[in-house]
Amino acid sequence: MESKAYSKIVLVICGAGFLLGTLFSINFSRLVGVSNEYDIKRLIVIFCICFFSLLLTFVKSIEFKKVPIKIKLLGTIILLAGLYSSFMSKNPFFSGIELIYNGLLLIYFAFFVICMRALEKNKLYFGVYLYFLFFSIFTFVKYLLFLVFFYFDAKSFNIHELVYGYVNVRFFNQLQVMIIPILFWPFFHPECKRYKLASIIIISLHWVVLLQSEARGAALSLIISTGVLGYFLPSEKRFKLFFTSVKAFLFGGVLWLILIIIIPNWLMNVENLQLRTGSSGRIDLWFYSVKSIVDNIWFGFGPMSFAWAEGKPLYNAHPHNSVIQLLYEYGVVTWSVIVFGVFYFLRGKIQGLKCEYFQKTTPFLLSIFSGLIYSLFSGVIVMPFSQILLVFLVALVCHEGGAGYYKVRKNTTVILFISTLTGAGIILSSYHHEQLLPALFPRLWVNGLIG
Repeated sequence: MESKAYSKIVLVICGAGFLLGTLFSINFSRLVGVSNEYDIKRLIVIFCICFFSLLLTFVKSIEFKKVPIKIKLLGTIILLAGLYSSFMSKNPFFSGIELIYNGLLLIYFAFFVICMRALEKNKLYFGVYLYFLFFSIFTFVKYLLFLVFFYFDAKSFNIHELVYGYVNVRFFNQLQVMIIPILFWPFFHPECKRYKLASIIIISLHWVVLLQSEARGAALSLIISTGVLGYFLPSEKRFKLFFTSVKAFLFGGVLWLILIIIIPNWLMNVENLQLRTGSSGRIDLWFYSVKSIVDNIWFGFGPMSFAWAEGKPLYNAHPHNSVIQLLYEYGVVTWSVIVFGVFYFLRGKIQGLKCEYFQKTTPFLLSIFSGLIYSLFSGVIVMPFSQILLVFLVALVCHEGGAGYYKVRKNTTVILFISTLTGAGIILSSYHHEQLLPALFPRLWVNGLIG
């Protein structure tokens, strides 16, 4: 099999899996006998990577990006420190499960880089834009249909009832903060200008959902990331980004007032305008985490250990802050290396914006910025599809420029397949594990504070 054919198969299956796990998750989970639409997302991720690794063993010639020595050194430190944290944790099995899953995400990154190497860049970028444009259209068709049904039934609705296919609307918000910037693609590429109107309308509908679901952190993430990244763009592109963002936000705000506030109030005499001013318990979780960190400051309490932390103010399985989560679970050593690596990556990409060649990836870089900022308020680095989408976007940006490529040996792909299959098997052994508690605070699976 040629690498180009492999790449197309991987991306098509990823796209299909994304649809099955979102728009059709309830129907698909019933079809395969999974009890909820959260676990089906995780299972799709696991089974897909097993298939991709098997398929890779049949590819004739594989090229992978050369990894700089600095990255290898940082990765080694993270691996060793993570292993030590796992062994020293109170639940080394589940800490190991999290480490293995993170390893699978790293393998996903490698597969995506291989795919992007084999495909023509402009077609790939445009294909990604079109996919998320149509994904958004299909999502909002369902959203508006549900809204009309509530109108006809004269029933009020809460923040979760209009978005279909997610246990919690926040899981969709996590995807939104990375999808919305991708929809700015036509405004950075004159050859795609006929898609500008469609993008404006769809971005506006995304804002309707953000406002209706009271996603304050998601909205703030989009605003901050747009402002920060826009500052480093040339004046012409900065104006396009800011003007388009404001226009879409204002149009979305008007639609929100009409569809969510005025019409329900007229039909049902229901007031949907509620301004939340609390932190939803996040600040309490953050204070608890920071106070606890000093007990195991260097290597933390172990991966996934926040799920069973004693004396938490809330029963959440993660603190809704990626920085605090890494510090609590992995300690200062791993946290320092990861934070340094992220800033090093972002700094390099921002500097690249001075070059017109790299400016074409601005929407994808904006998506990464937005996702990382939202991870400071939500579980972006915890939930299955937001993890994969973030990994995909990083691979999409990383494969541009930098070091060259080298050919991967055949025995390497076989070892990778065996390792992937073993890791996936260990993770699946934790599904419905007897130690899992029946509580809807997901970390790896829905059922279980630990899992």
